[in-house]
Amino acid sequence: MNDMRQTARRGSNGHLTPADDVSRIRDHDLLTEDHPIRQYAGEPLRLKAPMRGLAFTAVLVGIMVTVQVMGGVILSVTTAGDSKMLMARIGELAGALAAYAVVVLAMEQRRSPVELKPARIVGLLWGGLMAFACITVCIGVIALFGGYRIVGFNAGYDPWTDLLTVGLVAGVAEEIIMRGILLRLVEERLGSWGAVIVSALVFGLLHMINPDGTLWGGVAIAIEAGLLFGAIYLTTRSLWWCIGFHAMWNIAEGPIFGSVVSGTGSQQSWLVARWNGPDLLTGGSFGLEASIVPVILLGGLALIILIHLQRNGRMIAPNWARRKRLAPEA
Repeated sequence: MNDMRQTARRGSNGHLTPADDVSRIRDHDLLTEDHPIRQYAGEPLRLKAPMRGLAFTAVLVGIMVTVQVMGGVILSVTTAGDSKMLMARIGELAGALAAYAVVVLAMEQRRSPVELKPARIVGLLWGGLMAFACITVCIGVIALFGGYRIVGFNAGYDPWTDLLTVGLVAGVAEEIIMRGILLRLVEERLGSWGAVIVSALVFGLLHMINPDGTLWGGVAIAIEAGLLFGAIYLTTRSLWWCIGFHAMWNIAEGPIFGSVVSGTGSQQSWLVARWNGPDLLTGGSFGLEASIVPVILLGGLALIILIHLQRNGRMIAPNWARRKRLAPEA
């Protein structure tokens, strides 16, 4: 058996240690032991992936609309764009957390889901460090080609709104939606390759609706971020890693290095940067993520990770392939 199928390691006292939870993988579908066992035929309606997805979407949208309406009343005396945007992001965060709780706690009946187990919260740090390193390398390559230069420091920049919206809210809400729900549910049917591709495409397409969104920007994000975030989740089975990576990715890209974040408009930052050269190098009005540099470097990294997982038997096969393999011989 490969490492993902081994029984969890035990400490000196003979008990399973928290860090070993992710090693407790079932043989037949490679999912962690806290996941419900899918029977498909005759299983409770609450366990069917479409029903869980529908419930998640209904709760998410319901809370987002409610917060938007309430926020509209509260903010009716002002037209401050930042305030309305902040309210929308808070609604997204509250909706994602509540919807995830409904699916995981009520429908799947997992009281301590492995992907968000408190004992694994150190993944936030490792994911953040990995993201900062990736952004720094990409910025460095662009600078070598003359596309990026630091020209000053903005000491008066107030980062708190940006840190909350593009950092905390985006990191938590989008990772719960994209990896914690979409990738995980699709994986049950289409397997790991299908799930990471579907979630990456949806992730990229959603960024096309941003104010300066473009088709190329959406495709670029699907490759460099959607595939990479999916690969990180499949490797660690940890949303902490994904949240830490996503939040620090946005913070380093925007508030620190001074790039527009995903085509969301002008961005203030601590470092005042000058971007020079063709849009294919700098990303243009969409920001760093539309540069060919992260597409090649981070998209390549994602493929390396995914191929490594495949070779080590850690990619779940599509449901029909698993059922055929387990079917008794005639």
